[in-house]
Amino acid sequence: MKFSIYLGDIADAPAEAVCTSTNPRLSLMMGTGASIRARGGPEVMRACEGLAPRAPGTVHVTTSGALPHRAVIHCVASDAAHHSSVAVVRSCVAAALAAADASGCATVAMPILGTGHARLRFTDAVRAMALTAMDASTHVREVKFVTNDEERVDELRAILQEMAGTAVGVERSAKVTPEPDSLWSDGYGLHFEIP
Repeated sequence: MKFSIYLGDIADAPAEAVCTSTNPRLSLMMGTGASIRARGGPEVMRACEGLAPRAPGTVHVTTSGALPHRAVIHCVASDAAHHSSVAVVRSCVAAALAAADASGCATVAMPILGTGHARLRFTDAVRAMALTAMDASTHVREVKFVTNDEERVDELRAILQEMAGTAVGVERSAKVTPEPDSLWSDGYGLHFEIP
């Protein structure tokens, strides 16, 4: 299993399948889901209608709409209260790799699951994702870890290289833009929690 890093928008990640990190409602209103919805078009959102609620740790495969990917794999990486865990992330990665296999995809782009509004520690999520991918029995040849945070790239690369025992390349998008604001952001870069 090869690991690589893509710095940029999840919708631009060069892979056959692309994952979102979503909630049990598959709302696609924030973060990676919002990016996929905006770029993939209404077909992606329509494909999620009537499927909620989904259990944390599960995945659902839909069309990619206007995106060039073969499939979008929606990873339910948090519960209804927007909390995640290492166990949920590991379940999502295992299920996403199985879904990629079923869709005939050899490359999968994954955001760092559960670390946005679900508030899982970045290092815990990355380690859980890498460990699950390394343990998986899959035909997927490469997992691209996607982030749009330049400040986290060196940390991400160090963790992946330590775990994989090999060099991990970084591909940068020509333009890195922040994910759309969420309910936990005031639009000025300040983030807060809703009790």
